[in-house]
Order: sequence, then C-alpha cells, then structure tokens
Amino acid sequence: MRKFKFRLDKKTDKKIISMAWPSIMEQILEMMVGMVSIIFMGRIGTDAVAAVGMVNMLMGFLQTVFFGLSMGTTVIVARVIGGGDKEEAKRTLIQSIYMAAIVGIFLSVSGKVFDVPILKLFFGGADVKVFNLGISYFGIILINLPFFVIDIVISGAMRGAGDTKTPMIITGLVNILNVILNTMLIFGVPALHIPAMGIIGSAMAVTISRIVSAVLRVIVLFAHKGLKLNLSLKDDYSIKPKLMKRVINIGIPAFIEQAVMQGGFLILEVVIVTMGTTAMASYQVAINVNSIAFFPIFGFSIANTTLVGQSLGERRYRKAEHYAYESLKITMIVAFVIGMLMVIFARQLASIYSNDPGVIKEAMGLIYTFGIIEPMLAILNICSATLKAAGDIKYVMVTSFVGLWSCRVFLSFGLNKWMGIGMLAVMIGIFFDFASRSVMYLIRMNKGEWKYLKV
Repeated sequence: MRKFKFRLDKKTDKKIISMAWPSIMEQILEMMVGMVSIIFMGRIGTDAVAAVGMVNMLMGFLQTVFFGLSMGTTVIVARVIGGGDKEEAKRTLIQSIYMAAIVGIFLSVSGKVFDVPILKLFFGGADVKVFNLGISYFGIILINLPFFVIDIVISGAMRGAGDTKTPMIITGLVNILNVILNTMLIFGVPALHIPAMGIIGSAMAVTISRIVSAVLRVIVLFAHKGLKLNLSLKDDYSIKPKLMKRVINIGIPAFIEQAVMQGGFLILEVVIVTMGTTAMASYQVAINVNSIAFFPIFGFSIANTTLVGQSLGERRYRKAEHYAYESLKITMIVAFVIGMLMVIFARQLASIYSNDPGVIKEAMGLIYTFGIIEPMLAILNICSATLKAAGDIKYVMVTSFVGLWSCRVFLSFGLNKWMGIGMLAVMIGIFFDFASRSVMYLIRMNKGEWKYLKV
C-alpha cells in the first residue's frame, strides 16, 4: 500500500493540467447545451423548469449505454496508443462507432414508441401540466440519441489518444449554435417570422445542435490529417468481433455502473416528485449548479484516465501510479476552492436558474451540501477513473450500487418517510453517498493491484 504524501510534482502536474483544461472546457460547454435550456425555461416558469429537468434526468439514464461505450473506447484506445499501435486505435474507434449507431437507433425508436408509458412509470406523480410539457420535450429530444452517442464515442477515442483540444473546439462551436437556436426558437424572432415555441423550441434547438456536433466530429476525423487519431477511406472498415468484445468487456461494466448511478438518480427524482413542484425545481437548480462545479473535477478525471491508461499500455506501472496520485492531489485542491465558492455564492448561483423565492431557498440548502462535499467528489472521481483506466471497472460498478442506492436513495427515502424532513433527507443522503464511495475507492487505489490487470 502506497503512503500518500501531499507534495506536488510541478513537471507532472503541468502535463496533467495541459491535458485536463481542454476537457474541463469541453465538459462545461457540453453541459451548457442542456443548461441553457434550463436557464431559459426558468424565465418561462417553474413548470417548464421541472419538465425539462425531469426529462434530462431520464435521458441521463438512457444515455448510460453511450457512456459505457465511450469509456470502453477511451480505455482501449489509450492502452493501444501507449503500446504504439495507432492502427489498432483507429480500428477500435470504427468498431465503437458501429456499436454506438446500432444502440442509439434502438433506444431512440423504443423511446418514441413507449414515450408515455416510460414517463408515467417514473414521473406519473408529477403535476399534469409538468407531465404534458415533459412528453412534448421528450419526443423531440429522442431524435438526437443516435447522433449523440456517435458524438461522445468519437470524443472518447480522441481523448484516449491524448487529444483533448479538438473535442473542446467542436463543442465550443456547437454551443454557440445552441445558444443562438435556443434564443430564436424559444422566444421567437418576429422579424424573421419565427414564432415563440417555448419548451418545444428548446427541444428543437438541443436536437439540431447535437446532430451538427456529431456531423462535425466525423468530418474532422477525415479532413484533419494532423489529428492524433484520424481516419481515411483506406482504413479497415470490416466488422471485427474480437475488437468489439474487447471494448464491450470494459463498456458493459461501465454501462452497468452508470445505469446503477443514473437509476439511483432517477428513483431519487421519483421520491422528490412526491414533495411537490417547488422541491423538483429546486433539486434541478442545485444539480445544475453542482454540474458546473463538477466539470473541473471531471476534466481532471478524463486526463487521468488517458495518462494512466497510456502508461499502463507502455507497461510503466510506477509512472501510471504517479499520474494517479498527482491527479488526485491537484483535483482535491481545486475541489476545495470550488466548494468554498459554492457555499459563499449559493444564493446568487440559485438565482441564475430561477426567480421563484421558494425554489431559491430550497436550492441553497442543497448547494451548501454539494459545496461541503466537493473534496470527497474529487477523491471519488479520480480514484474511480484510475481503476477504470486499469480495467478494474467491476469494483467501481459494485461499490456504486452500495454507496448510491443504500445512502442517497434508501436513506433519503427512509428519512423523509419516517421523519418527514423533505429536502433535508436528500441532503443527508447525498453526503453519506459521497463519503462512503470516496473511502471505498481510495482504499482500493492504495492497494495498487489495479496496475497489473489486463484488458
């Protein structure tokens, strides 16, 4: 077991930061595609905020398969790039795109056919107006699923190859398009004879932006020869079951882990629905605020996954371990600062998303909670990223269930049911979820056995 020393290595840290900052910017910009919708919905009304938040939570659950494929692609590409085999990395990307397109189309069609039953299953207790708005938004958003999964798989492959700047630039361009489309389609542009379409306009804006993003990434793969990972018509596009299986061996546990997590988030949302529209809206506000704060942490975890994965591909195990612990130290410092800012500016942050005093008040309590536990979030994400890069994804999958469901879901539900403390129960559940998982992941990483796993 390694003895943890809080002493920074400037040379290593510089490399980590140089790879992390584009990922941080990309994730912030990516989140803004959905965040812009929430902000604009806040100007329309609390019902619109609750409806969009409700659908976004459900979409997050449906997208778990995509993130599983993306993680599998990132890990395998990082390993083979580390081993010096660029052609195998390209073949990995091609196979992942095939799988992503099939799964995306299947989920899109299934969601469209069963849209009402699906929303009723999870959000049948929502206010009728909120539910109907949600149905309208959901039906349009489903169209972009196949494009979205191809988008994130290509980004995952690029990051695995060590290229974090290209995904950031594309996401930035798409975000500008998304803001423009949201403004035009939600509120209308009389001069151009574009009517105000409200929540429908927001769904159309997000869908168009996602499609454009996927198309841009594919074009760049073929047109930009200077990329660390680029494609040409001369590449091998045949189906390779063995390579698909290699990606799936990482992707399925990653998918299950995300499904467990998103399922927990979704069930917690179901519990919060019973607390009323104000509680629903305040939870969505707090989740969006924390998402912004979370992106620096997530950016460092992406950089850590790539650097650890490539080092393991090179069979330089001490180097992989060094990257893991340096990433952890940097991210804990960043998370501490972010947490303090969240606590200090909780009211101002909540006010960005809503002008309803009741929503702002309840959201502030949740923002305080997230602010206090940000350092735990850093430990949780960096340690789990290290384990995933090494292929120890099954441990992450199991502990995600133990921590999130036993604490965030069941504890929140039980405290609210038996003590009637509402959103306070949710705050307590969130705290113990992050605390338990961060401890479990840190212990596992300190054992060091992850360095010698084969993927």
